[in-house]
Amino acid sequence: MMKAPVSSTAKGLRHYGLSVAIVAVVIAIKSFVLPDWSLAHPYLSFYPAIILAGWYGGFGPGVLATLLAAVALAYLWLPPLYSLRIRDVQDASGLLLFVAIGFAISLLNEARLRADRRAAAAEAEARRAKQRQ
Repeated sequence: MMKAPVSSTAKGLRHYGLSVAIVAVVIAIKSFVLPDWSLAHPYLSFYPAIILAGWYGGFGPGVLATLLAAVALAYLWLPPLYSLRIRDVQDASGLLLFVAIGFAISLLNEARLRADRRAAAAEAEARRAKQRQ
């Protein structure tokens, strides 16, 4: 039984949706399962979310996960709590570094996805050339 082809728009929306869901899961875990630990190390648990979002979706979903995580961090875990205002220079520089690392992770995942696509295309071309012989 053949599957119907999935449009690139639907696939892209699925990747962005997965990105939002991954960040939401991390927020829930940080809020309800590890509330004390998350105040001491607010950034750490969001890195796997960015890696996963970028691994499956590439640059765009990875950046979306980074930005959603940065907003959640600023609002929920950086003082003053429940405000997007960042008071301390250390918190602002830490958040800026977090966003920069998130962008770098997303770029690396996009490069990996493109290399995978090029390898698959080269393999398909080699198979077609072999069949023509």
